[in-house]
Order: sequence, then C-alpha cells, then structure tokens
Amino acid sequence: AAKDEQGKIEARIRQLTSLLRNANVGNPPDDGVVEPGMLVTANISGEKSSFVVGSREIAGDSDLDVYSEKSPLGMAIMGHKEGDTVSYTAPNGKEISVELLSVKTYSF
Repeated sequence: AAKDEQGKIEARIRQLTSLLRNANVGNPPDDGVVEPGMLVTANISGEKSSFVVGSREIAGDSDLDVYSEKSPLGMAIMGHKEGDTVSYTAPNGKEISVELLSVKTYSF
C-alpha cells in the first residue's frame, strides 16, 4: 500500500513539474485582443465602463470591476479586439450590446 501511495505521489510530482516547465508567466501581449489580464473599456448598452477580464486576484487592490472569462460578458468578448461590437444574452434574458473601445494589458 505504501508503494502504491509513493507511486501516485511521484506521478503527481512529474505532472506538476511538467506544468511548471510549460507555464507561460508574465503579462499577455498588448495586441488589443481581449484575454485574461486585459483592462477593457467598453460601451455597454450605452454606458461607458472599464473592467478587468480574469480573476479577482489579477486586479489586486483595485476598485475596478472584474469579469471572469467564463461569465456571459467575458465569453462574449474573449478573442475580440478594439473596435469590435458584440452582443450577449444576460442572465435575465436581455440582449446586451458591447462596443470595445480600448483593450490594454492591465498593470497592477
């Protein structure tokens, strides 16, 4: 039983080592394309709003809103660039239009 456990632990160590070797660390490219870690300024249903795409940890102590890339808004804008207009259906069923005004790497 101890050998089985040791084998599982060693396999997990190999898996984690591989993940670390292949990890991309740093800021996303500042190419105007929406992806996690980007500061987006958008016109959302007529209202200008700035927010970070990603997790709360990315925004740190900032007062900016943060939207997950898996949220309805996040999924609608991921991969789009400045100048694009997209729409998505909000959880309440309302269709919302989003014009991407600015997409920059977020520096915290």
